[in-house]
Amino acid sequence: MKIRPVHKLALVLFLAFCLVPFAAIQSPVAAHPPLDATPVGPDMTNPRTLNAGSCARDPKNLIYNGSMGPVHDTAYGTAADGWAPFIFSGTPPNFRWVDNEQIDPNGSQQIYSSNTFDAGIQQTVSNLQPGVYYWLRLGYSLAAKSYSGPNVRVDSIGRKVGVDPYGGSDPKSPNVIWGPDLFDGSAALNRPEMVLIFPARADHVTVFLRAMARDGSNGENRVWLDAVCMEPRYDMATATPLAPTATLVPPTATHRPALPRAATKAPAVGVARTATSTPTRVPAPTQVVAMVAPVTPTPLQVTTPTAIPTPRYARPVPTPAPAFPIELGTGLLAGVGVTSIMGSFLLFGFGIVLAKRIY
Repeated sequence: MKIRPVHKLALVLFLAFCLVPFAAIQSPVAAHPPLDATPVGPDMTNPRTLNAGSCARDPKNLIYNGSMGPVHDTAYGTAADGWAPFIFSGTPPNFRWVDNEQIDPNGSQQIYSSNTFDAGIQQTVSNLQPGVYYWLRLGYSLAAKSYSGPNVRVDSIGRKVGVDPYGGSDPKSPNVIWGPDLFDGSAALNRPEMVLIFPARADHVTVFLRAMARDGSNGENRVWLDAVCMEPRYDMATATPLAPTATLVPPTATHRPALPRAATKAPAVGVARTATSTPTRVPAPTQVVAMVAPVTPTPLQVTTPTAIPTPRYARPVPTPAPAFPIELGTGLLAGVGVTSIMGSFLLFGFGIVLAKRIY
């Protein structure tokens, strides 16, 4: 039997009506990327309360000397005040303040060497609120190689930022949250890879700015660091409190009875002498020592803290969003199913009516 165009139209409408719920469930249009995506999105690269044009010199900036102005001498060269050099691995490079590459008038911190290196500068930021999220950005981070002349942008020199939310000063600590590597010499201003959002786990945290050079052949590897900003993000929910730390329970005091004093010398006893008797010495009383069971202190009750995994970006975990703008609950899906069945009957009846009119 030949299928007429009217029948084809009815069949297409029927199939489309039935497939609408399944298309809605599987639709990827409403999918949301995870909030801890790497790198940070454009909406997270700028400060909220600081001067976006010059946040490093904003008085409200939590970073001291974020513009890398005044300097002091260290064992590895000159470093900006408030910052201390650290060596992550390999041969230590040189540190110096320069004004040939910068984003503000106060110069920048340079780390350089003709060899490979992995090092940086760090600063501890105090007077923070545990549980509150903070925003950190390294605004200017240029990497280049010098071949006895102008600086040449290369992809063998990288930068990254990190923070220890517990306030530790060891860059190799597992508590340090590191951002992604940035081995790209083509751009250096306000890169999203140089932004971190994290919760403070103590009243102080330590910020790390790290430089890495992989190619030690020819020329001199150079990194410039400038414009570091940090501010609280009160628009984010407070972080989940940590598990309780180990608590030492003092031992229970046990009463120890006093020991009686032992006799050291028997008292003299007089003995009457007779003509026929010989002197008799009365033996001294036996020493008596009270035996006391040794006191065993109550063992310390130590609660082992639960290990908390540290994500690459310690940012809030959002409530999973539905895959479709309309919440597809059980009631809605049941209603759609019933509607689909009723619609199929209506379309089927419509097809029969059309068939009778045609034939």
